[in-house]
Amino acid sequence: MSKMDLSTPTRQSIKGLVFIFLQTVRQAVRMFWALIAVVILQKNLVEYKALLPIAVVVIFVLFVVHSVLYYLNFYFYVKDGEFILQKGYLRKKVLTIPLERIQSVNTKQNLIQQVLDVVALEIDTAGTVGKELKIHALEKSFANALHDQLSNNAVSSEAEENIESRATSTTEKLILKLEPIDLLKIGISQNHLRTGLIILAFGYQIFNQVQEIFKDKADEYSNEFVNFMSNSSLALIVFLGIFFLLASILISLLRTLVKYFDFKLMKKENAYRVEAGIINKRNVVLPHNKIQELNWETGPIKKQFGIYTLVFKQAVSGQNKKVQLVDAPGCLTQHLELLKNDLFGEDKLSSASKIFTNSYYFRRLWLFMGWLPVIIAAPFIYFEWLIGLAAFVWLLATAAYSYLILKKSYFKINEEQIRVSSGAISHTWKQMELFKIQSVEFKQTFFQKRRSLASLKLMNASGTIRIPYIHQDLAKQIYNYLLFHTEISNKSWM
Repeated sequence: MSKMDLSTPTRQSIKGLVFIFLQTVRQAVRMFWALIAVVILQKNLVEYKALLPIAVVVIFVLFVVHSVLYYLNFYFYVKDGEFILQKGYLRKKVLTIPLERIQSVNTKQNLIQQVLDVVALEIDTAGTVGKELKIHALEKSFANALHDQLSNNAVSSEAEENIESRATSTTEKLILKLEPIDLLKIGISQNHLRTGLIILAFGYQIFNQVQEIFKDKADEYSNEFVNFMSNSSLALIVFLGIFFLLASILISLLRTLVKYFDFKLMKKENAYRVEAGIINKRNVVLPHNKIQELNWETGPIKKQFGIYTLVFKQAVSGQNKKVQLVDAPGCLTQHLELLKNDLFGEDKLSSASKIFTNSYYFRRLWLFMGWLPVIIAAPFIYFEWLIGLAAFVWLLATAAYSYLILKKSYFKINEEQIRVSSGAISHTWKQMELFKIQSVEFKQTFFQKRRSLASLKLMNASGTIRIPYIHQDLAKQIYNYLLFHTEISNKSWM
């Protein structure tokens, strides 16, 4: 396998000029769409009509100049074991990352890139610059070759000698592929209430922006809508509610189809590769040693379909709070067991006993979620019986919700791994190997101390796993063991 010469600075594909220009136009439209709408709809806004074509031509020329300068000043190369990317013309930026710190090399295609037949290449690291190490427009053949070489260079020196022979002798194995019927089940099992709230929030934001521009018209239409709703029958309001729910379900289905179309999870050597998407095609590589923890989740509807949502969490830096994760939205039990065995070996945790959170946790949750809001609303309850009824229903609902959280709050641990369960309506499990733990925090409030309870926080390179309200003697025992384990372990967490 011949290596590419990356020692000389290399630019993107010439098609990158078109991509940069279209991206610039797209960003400008997203930022100034309200102003553009005013110019188009308000006929008498501009006194001299001839100024509009001139303004459009000037803006077009500026966008072209920006695209050319950005393209000419964007190049990348490898020097002294570091990948270097330089960009910018007014404010120049140089990004460097040692090849051994490369976490994964991924390719993606949005709709514009698919039309231009180019791909974007992203280099993820455990540092803050990972998302900025992105090359926007490369020919597919060049991108694949660059992907392979950077991935190979990121491998440890021990394995580097045999990487060519392994690459030629090993083929990818398909682990999971989502068919259209699977996507339909996943879309139906999504959180439609959350989707509906997102629609409302987005619509409210759009309405506020439009209201600032067309204030009189917006006030008129909003008043008409309020009058219409106040004079409507209960049947119509119920119909609108059902229509809103169906719209939320439809949007969830479309979102699932667009994001996870032709989803494939494959394995080659000690890495997974994920392909998915229509508008934004992604090709993400997940080396086993970069995966910090494996999360899987199910819910009432998903459980009926027998599916889980898998999330692979990768390392991030302490300054970059956004977790690097890749999800598999519809995996069956056999797929889950296969992946767990592949990542963690034989499932020894299945025979370990469950250690549940203390029941005092229920009282704490119910106090903060249920009783405190009712106490705050107490002055209004005296004057209005409906508020009192709502408060009573709220107490019952929060009690049931807190009980569900307590029932699903437990963990299992052995000498090598830990699995933590949590959730309420949905049920989530997090599993990791103990040598991935970077720090452990023992927490004990005044109220916990009175009841001989404590909580633990386990920090790895991808985030935090919490174990709430267990007996303090057990918490100290686990705390001391995990600290000892992190100090003596010579395994690499990445």
